[in-house]
Amino acid sequence: MKRRQAGFTIIEMLIVVTILAMLAGVLVPILQEGQSTARDSRRMADLRSVQSALADYYHENGGYPNTSGEWFGDATDVGGKGYAADGYIPGLVPNFLTALPSDPDSQYPNATDGYMFKSDGTDYKFVLDATPEDEDSFAEGFPFYDPQRADGWMICTPGGYGW
Repeated sequence: MKRRQAGFTIIEMLIVVTILAMLAGVLVPILQEGQSTARDSRRMADLRSVQSALADYYHENGGYPNTSGEWFGDATDVGGKGYAADGYIPGLVPNFLTALPSDPDSQYPNATDGYMFKSDGTDYKFVLDATPEDEDSFAEGFPFYDPQRADGWMICTPGGYGW
C-alpha cells in the first residue's frame, strides 16, 4: 500500500482558496457597512458636542460666537479654517471644546464639503456639508435633517433654520 505524502493536492488547495474567497465576499460588505455606521455615529456625536459647547458659550457670554453672518468652515471654499481657537467656530476652543470636530472620513474636508458654521451672535447654524452615509437621514423627522441641503446635517437655533 502506497503511503500519501504530507501536504495538499492542487484540488484540495483550490477548494480551500474557493471557500476563503466566498467567506471574504460575505464578510467585506458587512465590515464596510459597520465602518459607515461608525462614521455617521461620530458625525452625530460631533453635532451634539458642538451644540452643547455652543449652549455653554451662550450662557457664559450672552451670545453665540459671531461670524458676522458669514459661513466659516474647514472646506477651502468657506475659509479653510482649522480646528483650533481661531478655527471655523471662533472662541469655542479651548474653553468649551478641546478642538473643533473634523469629519471621520478622510475625503473631507475638500474644496467644497466639510463642517461649517454661521452666526450673527443671536442665532447660529452648524452644518455638516458632506454626505453622511445613512440614506434614511435625509428625511424630515431625522433630528439633524437640514431642509436647505440635500446632502447634509445640521443643528441650529430657530432663527438660523433657514440659512
